[in-house]
Amino acid sequence: MTTKRTYMAIDLKSFYASVECVAYHLDPLNANLVVADTSRTDKTICLAVSPALKQFGVPGRPRLFQVKQRLADLNRERGRQTSYAQVKRHQSIYRDQLLAHPNLGIDYQVVPPRMAYYMQKSAEIYTIYLRFIKPEHIHVYSIDEVFMDVTDYLATYHVTPHALAKTMIHEIQAETGITATAGIGTNLYLAKVAMDIVAKKIPADADGVRIAQMDEALYRRYLWAHQPLTDFWRVGHGYAKRLAALGLNTMGDIARCSLGSLSDQYNETLLYREFGKNAELLIDHAWGDESATLADIKNYHASEHGIYASQVLMRPYDYTAGQAVLRGMVNNLVFDLVKRHVVTDQIGLRVDYDASTAQTSQTTLTEDYYGRQVPKPAHVTTRLTIATAAQPELSAVYQQLYQQAVNRKLMIRRVTVMANHLVDEQQVAEQPRYEQTNLFENPAVARNREQQDQRRRERDRQLQQTILNLQASSGNKNVVIRLADLKADATTIERNEQIGGHRA
Repeated sequence: MTTKRTYMAIDLKSFYASVECVAYHLDPLNANLVVADTSRTDKTICLAVSPALKQFGVPGRPRLFQVKQRLADLNRERGRQTSYAQVKRHQSIYRDQLLAHPNLGIDYQVVPPRMAYYMQKSAEIYTIYLRFIKPEHIHVYSIDEVFMDVTDYLATYHVTPHALAKTMIHEIQAETGITATAGIGTNLYLAKVAMDIVAKKIPADADGVRIAQMDEALYRRYLWAHQPLTDFWRVGHGYAKRLAALGLNTMGDIARCSLGSLSDQYNETLLYREFGKNAELLIDHAWGDESATLADIKNYHASEHGIYASQVLMRPYDYTAGQAVLRGMVNNLVFDLVKRHVVTDQIGLRVDYDASTAQTSQTTLTEDYYGRQVPKPAHVTTRLTIATAAQPELSAVYQQLYQQAVNRKLMIRRVTVMANHLVDEQQVAEQPRYEQTNLFENPAVARNREQQDQRRRERDRQLQQTILNLQASSGNKNVVIRLADLKADATTIERNEQIGGHRA
């Protein structure tokens, strides 16, 4: 008989903002703080806002101008009730003071992101988990979130899952000042939604901790009617929109649809026709089922089919400036290939245009993530005659794709490069290669040219590896740069100083 498992998900509350609050000797639950790079425009997305600021109606990942607008609206309302001059003159970032004194204006502190520091703090918190749970029973889902299989520890510690979660959360808070929420479930999916949907919305207990527990029956009872669908794990805006077009707006709707017969309007065939094999996971989750275990995750080794890199530009770039960005991105893509000792024979390029050019362009429009009308992105792929990781070859092909696909009249907002069908470089070198003979070319000349090309590829690989070694030994990705990286529109130097698109 299979033992019923107990899973736990723990999320560090407003992690980046909480880390900064503690660093500045502020209480995350009382201080209004925003983590954002003010050197960019007001449209920059805030990395995080403190729990205290969220209590004033500021969303978790707003743009900076949205924070300013929301607080300006609140301060106007406070001014109407007291005195505009007073609210403007005297302001505070502390929630307790603002609640006690309605004549104070709501203020906030902005601090720049420090990704390397956050990674260090995340590692410190991971060591706290290790005091209770072995590493083979922990899956690090993100910098601020983990899954645990706690089944075998409940009897060992003589505790309930709730008590174990509470103990770990208390230790995290005592040692780091950071609060956390937890979800407990009979499978990984239920633990995740218990944390995401239930725990984050229920009142805290007497100790300020939020923990929710969920099994299949409770899930169907309390969450089948929950909206929006995007609150659920793995349901993005695209999926939700496609489900709504089918008349399915809740998990209960999806579950009922899966029960229909072939003669019914709603049945699982409808879902498979719309979502393909992904419908199986969608149906399982609608019923609160999840077959994957944490052991499955630990034992899973993905075959490396491809890599990609995407860059959202800080401002709209014209056609020529976009080429400068592309060159730097291709160089970094080559570094990734060399680092992994793989080559590629299939590459792709996608360019997303800025919404500001939608009204003036004579091109096909589509709707973006925010519901705006934008020019349809340029997307092109090509197969190479030989698998390679050589910078000159890949750069030349990417420039051809760019010239072929990108509209010169439109402004560019995002550039994405892809390398697919990755193969181990040693495996390629050992495999025989077959190609059509050219009757009008001397075979000896052709072989000589191919050997020269291969020598050039090997020299380029050695050059890239030398640069990677210098970067590793110096801890500086900008230890060697190209002249093109010094151009005004190039972004490579700045990107090399970032982690995940934010300041290191």
